[in-house]
Amino acid sequence: MPSVPLPEQLASRLPRQSGRGPAEVTQRLLDSAIIVFGERGFEAATVSEIARNCGLTTGAIYARWTSKREMFVATVEHASAQRMLLLIKDLEATTAEKLAMLGSNLLTDARDQTRNLWIEACVSGSRDGMLHGSISQAQETEAVELTEIVEAGKAEGAIDPSLSTEAVVFLCQSLGLGTYLAMRSQVPERPRPDDDDWNPLMARLIDSLRPQATD
Repeated sequence: MPSVPLPEQLASRLPRQSGRGPAEVTQRLLDSAIIVFGERGFEAATVSEIARNCGLTTGAIYARWTSKREMFVATVEHASAQRMLLLIKDLEATTAEKLAMLGSNLLTDARDQTRNLWIEACVSGSRDGMLHGSISQAQETEAVELTEIVEAGKAEGAIDPSLSTEAVVFLCQSLGLGTYLAMRSQVPERPRPDDDDWNPLMARLIDSLRPQATD
């Protein structure tokens, strides 16, 4: 199993605004919205709570978005830009190493706020057409990025070219969403696997994607 950078180490590579200008204020609001929408849900969350959570007023919100729904869509887009996948996409690493990083990240608590928002977005999107379009677009962006990794893996011999790229991408996205849902719903008495148990399983799964030896 390759050495896996910690999520906070990778997150430090994201561009961040400095100072207290309009862009920095927007980022503060969106970071606050990730937390509040994720914890409270779209319906229960209020713009005043989001503003208060980062020391701003609702005026700062309505100067940027006309409604809570519009802000929610912007928050989903903002959270999508912080995905672990985006952080590793351009790393100088093999496909197997990138997949190992993604697999190891599935059980981390470091990005739970963003994951909570994503679960809420999926639920809300099933009821609201406008939100559904935003979620679908974020999913498609992720699928395109995964496709690039899978195709690179096929070119370098890490993934069997006879395997469907679409199927591998779907498996990766399903693992990402399904693992977190499983962790959220499990009883406290059943602890999640530790890294020593989980990472070898991920390594075995990744290895199964390699071309099969022929006689």
